[in-house]
Amino acid sequence: MLLNRIEDGGGLTTENMSALFEARFGQALHDCGITPVYEYAAGVGETSVDFACGVWNVELLSFDETDAAKAASWEEGSTFGKSLSSPAPPTADEAQLDEAERQRRSDLRKQSPEGETLKGIERIVGKAQNDGQPSKFPAPDGARRSMLVVDARTFGQIDRWDCRQIAYGADAVPEWARYRWIADDGREFPIAGAFDARNRMRGARLFRERVHFLGIVSEETYEREELQYFIRFYHNPALFASKEDALAALRTFPLFQPEKTRARRPDLFVHEAFEAQGATVQFGVVTDGRIVICRVHGDTLEDIEERGLRPGSEEMVQAFDRHKDLLRRLALEKAKRDLVERDGTIFLVPRDLSLLPVRAPRA
Repeated sequence: MLLNRIEDGGGLTTENMSALFEARFGQALHDCGITPVYEYAAGVGETSVDFACGVWNVELLSFDETDAAKAASWEEGSTFGKSLSSPAPPTADEAQLDEAERQRRSDLRKQSPEGETLKGIERIVGKAQNDGQPSKFPAPDGARRSMLVVDARTFGQIDRWDCRQIAYGADAVPEWARYRWIADDGREFPIAGAFDARNRMRGARLFRERVHFLGIVSEETYEREELQYFIRFYHNPALFASKEDALAALRTFPLFQPEKTRARRPDLFVHEAFEAQGATVQFGVVTDGRIVICRVHGDTLEDIEERGLRPGSEEMVQAFDRHKDLLRRLALEKAKRDLVERDGTIFLVPRDLSLLPVRAPRA
């Protein structure tokens, strides 16, 4: 049925993005030894979820490119890109401008990471309803679990802070990473995620009441077995007593394979495996197929940030996260020059910044 859908839709085309994602997801389950039920009727009216396997009801969602994102795209010869910037507050005279100009400025505000995030959350929670009635996901019965997996490749390179905001809202990420929306009337408010009790979007309440997990995936090369490397899972705090309970449940989901994934693609995880230890922040890089532990001294971060940082503080970790790409490049440069410690680790100090031609801009 699914393969016929893809063939009827023209094969490998952008218009078939949703069906192709379903095919890759089904293949990933098959590679895990699972034969899922396609278009499973979970008992919610006439609707069905895309896949059922074991105790899991799984619905898939592919983000289409929004009108705002299309308007923000540019192309010049063989070069192309997308220009999204945070929304600017309305000017003092904006209310007096003609309707066309007010609409133009409103559209520009939507051409922003904040606008794209809001639109994505709206589509996510909207999966749980149809004309105000429950859709897809049954009310929890203690036996089966529901999950929505989102193909977010149209978002570009989505990081863990983006994913956490989509799932839980602005309060779940550091202050510097938070998105705040500015409405046309000038009101400013933090973004409420899919599982956020403050989310008043259509379908948000049903989503919180019925969906156990949100998975967000953005693949790079679409190679076989790649899909499970790129899924980030977020549990619904309203349906689990603790993170430990949620993790225990998630371990029964066939595509949750953290140990295997870390072994095969450690580069996808090392940027998350850092911690502040007194005056240093520890992280990892992959060089010559192995993980090398790195430590960046707080003085190095202070030089990059051009401000003081309290040792072992959250601000120190946040400074690392802002400049992790620079620090990772610096660590790899030291590894290439064999400038490692006797114990095999790499230690980054202020003078090492001269090893790279370009320093990170001040945050």
